[in-house]
Amino acid sequence: MNSKSRRDVIRYGRILKCALLVVLFAFLAIVYSRENAKDVSMDKIEAQLIKKTNIEKLQKQKPRDLVQFIGLDANNYEAVLYYKSKEALSVDEVLVIKVKNKSDVKTVKDAVEKRITSQIEAFDNYGPEQVKELKNAIVTSRGKYVFYGVAKDPDKYEEVLLSVI
Repeated sequence: MNSKSRRDVIRYGRILKCALLVVLFAFLAIVYSRENAKDVSMDKIEAQLIKKTNIEKLQKQKPRDLVQFIGLDANNYEAVLYYKSKEALSVDEVLVIKVKNKSDVKTVKDAVEKRITSQIEAFDNYGPEQVKELKNAIVTSRGKYVFYGVAKDPDKYEEVLLSVI
């Protein structure tokens, strides 16, 4: 191998390493940015949900309802938005919680998963449509926000939230 071709191989190797580093940093930047969220008031989130979804079909719940249905105390969180169906046999719910500390995200997600499991058990023998919706529930988080949605199309609620935060 002559010296010119050897230098070319070394040069191309360096270029390849640099390109891989750029791709790696871009990937990390994308992953990191998906975990962050803007600091947005719950009023602004609620206004967008009202404007862009059919959340008005649901009834806004009081803090004590969060304890009763989800097992979480609203006083432990920075802000809470909880809507639930007015109908007894409906499982539709939308919950957005802004936690005080990111370490609380797991607690909220665990409580929501417990709610989904108990609802599936309750509707298992007589509510196949409700069970289908519950199995299609969305539980996600971004930054200090946790989202839980059960509906025929819970993606719409999540999409609006993510566009705001």
